[in-house]
Amino acid sequence: MSKASSPVGRRVGIDIGGTFTDLFVVEADGTGKIYKSPTTPHDPSEGLLAGLSKAAKANGESLEVFMAGITTIVHGTTIATNAVLTGQGAKTGFVTNEGFRDLLNMRRGIRERQNDSKYGPPAPLVPRDLVGTVHGRIDATGTELVALDEVGVREVAAHFRETGVESIAVSYLWSFLDPGHEQRTAEILAEELPGRFITLSSDVLPQIRAYERHSTTTLNAFVGPKLRGYLANIEKKLTDRGFAGTLLIVQSNGGVMSPQVASDMAVNALMSGPAAAPEAALQYARRHGSQNVITVDMGGTSFDVALVRDGEPLLTSDSEIGGYRVALPMLDIHTVGAGGGSLAWVDSGGILRVGPQSATANPGPACYGRGGTNPTSTDADLVLGYLNPTMFGDGAFDLDVEAARSAIMDKVGTPLGLDLLTAAEGIFRVVNATMAEAINEVSVKRGYDPREFTLVVAGGAGPIHAVAIAQELGIGQVIVPRESSVFCAVGTLLTDLKHMYARTFVSDIAGLEVDKVSAVFREMRTEALDTLRSEKVQEQDIELVFSADLRYIGQFDEIEVELAFDESLTEEDLFKLVADFEAHHEALNGYSMPGEQTELINLRLTALGRTDKPVLQDDEPAGADPQAAAKGPRLAVFGGEQIEVPTFDGLALRRGNYVAGPAIIEQPTTTVVLVKGYGLTVDAQGNYLIEPTN
Repeated sequence: MSKASSPVGRRVGIDIGGTFTDLFVVEADGTGKIYKSPTTPHDPSEGLLAGLSKAAKANGESLEVFMAGITTIVHGTTIATNAVLTGQGAKTGFVTNEGFRDLLNMRRGIRERQNDSKYGPPAPLVPRDLVGTVHGRIDATGTELVALDEVGVREVAAHFRETGVESIAVSYLWSFLDPGHEQRTAEILAEELPGRFITLSSDVLPQIRAYERHSTTTLNAFVGPKLRGYLANIEKKLTDRGFAGTLLIVQSNGGVMSPQVASDMAVNALMSGPAAAPEAALQYARRHGSQNVITVDMGGTSFDVALVRDGEPLLTSDSEIGGYRVALPMLDIHTVGAGGGSLAWVDSGGILRVGPQSATANPGPACYGRGGTNPTSTDADLVLGYLNPTMFGDGAFDLDVEAARSAIMDKVGTPLGLDLLTAAEGIFRVVNATMAEAINEVSVKRGYDPREFTLVVAGGAGPIHAVAIAQELGIGQVIVPRESSVFCAVGTLLTDLKHMYARTFVSDIAGLEVDKVSAVFREMRTEALDTLRSEKVQEQDIELVFSADLRYIGQFDEIEVELAFDESLTEEDLFKLVADFEAHHEALNGYSMPGEQTELINLRLTALGRTDKPVLQDDEPAGADPQAAAKGPRLAVFGGEQIEVPTFDGLALRRGNYVAGPAIIEQPTTTVVLVKGYGLTVDAQGNYLIEPTN
């Protein structure tokens, strides 16, 4: 594995996926090692501890000694995501203003898919009978029009007690201008319903747009108890086994947070699983001169795609999880059901499809030999000769080739009248087409040409398909990290503590009161510094980035523009802010309107706490000849034909080694399939740089 210089002790990055739990361990001497263990869906902590036990054994240590040597664990988790997607969150109640009971479940009042007459919104997280309304009102200026009806709050609490509500979201109109009613409601609910999880919109998302604020707050309440329980459980289990270091949780915005912050703001972990990938991809691409990156991560269940432009991962405040709106800034990650465990099936019209259903970790693909009878993408890869049946998952178990063949013929080949290899190649091509379309979603459909980007490939299954996808899209540079199979686990160790704050402040720029804006910025700064200090971040490691959302008056969407702020804003700062807004508007939309009236909508602050990160070291050059890593030929399907192709031991390849396609490069936890017309060079850190040869 790669070498890293490490100023601290042992560090561990963890990513729990649908099929495998991935660990990347960086020892105090800078050596990085990969470990994988099967995910345990009934209790993910079991799979995590199994992976740590595996690492301890490989290190010749007891688990307790191994854990005592860890200074930092950074954990990406899909607990919150899965709770939403499966509908298995807490039984949630919602409190809002009298007369607005249906605002949450009316959503935006329009059909999201205008041309789909059969489309319906997802089932409400909070059914109508668990929406409580209370008399009281703050107006659009932040003035109290009607006092809060405290008796009404207690009546709502009594109803929640009778119906067994476990978690409560409180979101009143205009509460971001004056949170007093929400705060008093929370005090009463805590008195009446001790032990319940209570979350306020003025804490979660204190900004304009009622439905988005209602939805985001409700999601926090829905997933909060489950994530809080998981984190308390994992902290106890780690501590009981000798861990005394720092545990950090990956956020949806690509940063990390403490378990304490995550327990209160669980909605920030909705995309925790794949969120570490873009930053990691950028680190690899920069070594080859690229600031524009498309990162893809093909795991056992899903295929995640994200785009980095000019060194900055794209963020969005307009996301959905399972059809529910999330208005907090999140990495703009597009996910489709196309993983190694995605099921291949023939629909009623006789069309071959792959996914989104998955074999998951249990029983898994047919070739796992655990009772699965349905073919998957992994079964097709095995039958096509891309996978070595005796070298899968770090040798955890052998793959059953006959089971894969039978599943493909029974469910795909025979129904479609195809022979075995044609059916398997059909599965391979269909899943590739799905993944190529996912890349187009984050690039072409947003005005970016994928040919101008470097494709950085992650996931155990990703490198099998990546070069074929790059060929289809015309992408000229592909990077497969040596740690591709645990890419998100690696990425967790490359992230910083990050907290993002927003306050709505609506005003046209011409009449903006800079003193009031400055006061709001100072308030956010104080909150950010308090949070980072509670996470034990030193002053020299803190970075604060201020920005504002602007738009031309009459527009619906805003553009975020960075601005300098110290203690107070000046008129010169506003002139520069407007000029920068117009430049951003021109770049994004192809036009600007100098002199047109501009208005401010939101003030924002991104607070960063810099963390120590492993720095990969260069290997010694070993020349172009890869024969020292050659393993001999294997039959595999390339270009529709079964041919003998050379195979290589990826761990034995060294800096400067060059392999021409077609070829297969094997590692215990991943496989690179190199098609004809592409060549692979091992870079200074042992990663694979793949480019066309013509």
